[in-house]
Amino acid sequence: MGKVRLSDKIRTINSGLFVVLGATIVIRSMHLSVGIHAWLPVLVGVSFVGFGIYRLGFVLRYLRGRR
Repeated sequence: MGKVRLSDKIRTINSGLFVVLGATIVIRSMHLSVGIHAWLPVLVGVSFVGFGIYRLGFVLRYLRGRR
């Protein structure tokens, strides 16, 4: 297998930031009132977390394949 390129490192960092940003959105939106105004930011935050984990899954599979 080849070396890890700079673009791979940047994508990995971005994926981790997606998870952190999504968790931050969810935590900060917990204080909102009941209704669609409360659920919309939570759905966005959960989507960010899910997308970040999905992308990090590719990194884990790549690293397992290198062994």
